[in-house]
Formats: sequence, structure tokens, C-alpha cells
Amino acid sequence: MVLEGELDVIRDGIKTYTLYEGNFVSEAGLHAGLLLKGSLESCCTIVASDSNTISKKKVRCLVWNRTELIELLNREGGLRRSLKAALSWDIVRKLKGQRHLLTDKDHKVKDPALWTLKRKEQSDDRYAAILQNIVQHENDDFNRRRIELDHYRKIHHIDDKTHRLALEKCGWTVREYDTGVKMKAGREENGTVDIDDDDVDDGNNA
Repeated sequence: MVLEGELDVIRDGIKTYTLYEGNFVSEAGLHAGLLLKGSLESCCTIVASDSNTISKKKVRCLVWNRTELIELLNREGGLRRSLKAALSWDIVRKLKGQRHLLTDKDHKVKDPALWTLKRKEQSDDRYAAILQNIVQHENDDFNRRRIELDHYRKIHHIDDKTHRLALEKCGWTVREYDTGVKMKAGREENGTVDIDDDDVDDGNNA
């Protein structure tokens, strides 16, 4: 979370938005209930804004270890609900900031079409990073994660094509994702799937 100063979010050299004091960074679906442990690949570059130099402000951020934070949220339901609400309002604030950046009378966005493209790419790569985290932890309540991800998709308008391309980037197929089982090479042919007993948790391994 940004405590002081401003940060610019950059995608391929294009500033897509600015983070101000109180904004959260790299929430990665927490606002939608996705409690993902471990690291996630970044979809952008975050740098100190030039405005800090003009105002002579330092940039300070409060940083949590994601896994430790998720474990705490799993234990503390009240804290989890409060953080989710705060993050939801933070998303709204960021969207308003992007709209202001796009419509600013000083024309801070020189090429609206390119800006929109980079925002879309950033959103798609963020979704792929979330998916990558989920499939890397496929034994960590995979069915629950899929339900949470469906909620995220509805909020952010992630269509089936974007979902499929993100899965391909992770090395998964839609069929594998829907069944929750990653096939070994050469196991899926002619539209049929051969699943070994070792691939399925029969409930006796808990």
C-alpha cells in the first residue's frame, strides 16, 4: 500500500495509471475473494512519479508477505471482509483515476487507442498471472479457486477467449482446467481423456 508519494504504472513505456497515497499495489484478485499464496508475475513496471521530484516527496510503501497475509486472513474472517471492502473501493478509485487521465484537458494520454491497448494487455497478463498461481497450486482446493476465479472474471469482464489464451500461456487446456487435472504428455487424444488413478484424489489422501 502506498503510504506517501505517487507511483506511475507503466506498460511497454506507456503510463496506464498513477497510484496515490492509500492505493493498494498487486492485490491480484483479493478484492474478489481470491486468497492466493506465493508470488505472482507482474504485468507492468511501477516507478516513482516525476511529481515526487517537484513536490520533494519521498515514496514509502507498506509491504506484506502475501503467504503470511493470506494465512492471517484465513484465520480472521472480520479482517478478511474489511480488507475485501477496502480493496473494492480501491479498485473504483483507480478506475476513476484512469478515466481522469484519459479525459484530462492537458492531454496526458497522447494516443488513446494505444493507451487502451496497453490497458487491455495489462489486464490480460494480470489474469494470466493469477491463473498461473492457481494451476501451480492445483492441489490447494482447486475447485474453490475456480469458483473464486469465476467471480473475478465477471467483475473484470474476462471472456472465454481471454481465459483460453491465458490457460495456454500457463500450459493448460480448458479441458484440463475444467476437470482440475493436468494431463501428462500424450494422454489426451481424439477428444478423449485417459485419467490414471494417480491423477485423481479419491478422498482417502486427506
